Amino acid sequence: MKLLRVFAVLFALLAVSNFLKPILENGETGFVFLGRRLAGPPNLIAAWTFMAFLVAYAVSLWRERAAALPLGIAYACYVTANLYLFTMRTAPPTGNAKIFGIVFTVLALAGSWGVVALMIRDGFASRDSAPGRILLRAFALLFALMALSDAIKPFAYTADVGFVLFGQRQTGMANTVAALVFASLLATYAASIWQEKRLALTLGAAYAAYVIANLVLWNFRKPPGTELPLSFIVPYLFSAVGVSNGAALLLWRHRERLT
Repeated sequence: MKLLRVFAVLFALLAVSNFLKPILENGETGFVFLGRRLAGPPNLIAAWTFMAFLVAYAVSLWRERAAALPLGIAYACYVTANLYLFTMRTAPPTGNAKIFGIVFTVLALAGSWGVVALMIRDGFASRDSAPGRILLRAFALLFALMALSDAIKPFAYTADVGFVLFGQRQTGMANTVAALVFASLLATYAASIWQEKRLALTLGAAYAAYVIANLVLWNFRKPPGTELPLSFIVPYLFSAVGVSNGAALLLWRHRERLT
């Protein structure tokens, strides 16, 4: 059996694990999404969404489809961000928990990025004849991830996870409306990128500008006591600006193909 098929089976098992998380939920087994352990409806939504994603990834990997590569890139990016944010947001472990955390982190990163490396080695990128489509679809999946994050904000609200709109963290009904509106916009953006619609170019330029404006305004409007360490700020800025602007630039580069 090819090594990629071994990984396909492993991702299918992860999908089963995600399916069970809402059923077997307790304070320590909820789905960890972008560094936070979820409970209740957010746990159900996130866990079963990732279950569906992993099933699609496992099937496309088993069949050696070109679509497996953007799925793999997006998943590896998510795993990296999730591990980093979880490390930043939880107390440092000690003893056996620390050893387990190190081993788990190494295996998760090596596994997720290793599969991407294997697909590149095996020429998955050349199986899609349209230039840039692999990266565009990876960006589409990342924006779908952001849409999911915004969609659960009204249900998983705390003082530090409310939706930030033009530099101000929202609460109550404003948080619900803003989060769901942006979730809808990002879902539309992700779908239009995947389908290569011209609407993606407009949404991409607008979203890239909004991200920069939001980051600048947050710097001036953030409440006292919300300062973050540089080790968090630099990667966050790089990923937020890089993903939003990178997608917009790639869409512009391949604008002739958009319909």
